[in-house]
Amino acid sequence: MNKNVFKKAVAGITFGFALLPFLALAQVPGVPGPIITSPQSIFTILNNVLNFLAAAVFVIAIIMLLYAAILFLTAGASETVHAKAKSVLMYAIVGIVVALLTYSVIPFIQNFFLGK
Repeated sequence: MNKNVFKKAVAGITFGFALLPFLALAQVPGVPGPIITSPQSIFTILNNVLNFLAAAVFVIAIIMLLYAAILFLTAGASETVHAKAKSVLMYAIVGIVVALLTYSVIPFIQNFFLGK
């Protein structure tokens, strides 16, 4: 058997087992009502998703910032490590800015579509 086919089969089986808990969710008696009942509920869901994504990006950016600091401290006279630390620091700062700008997207969308 080809190794590539074997790898794909193992990945497919693993993915299938990872989805098994979702089959149990289909067995819940008493299906809840609709999630979206008004235009405001769309913005509430969007707000929750963007808050989660912003928090995740912010945490990753802080970890990258700490990684850049460690690279700077351990670089010594190595120019390649110093250049890598500068690029990681730049991307960490960009990540922090993107995470902070995410919080301004929801009010902009609400003002644009709802006129509030």
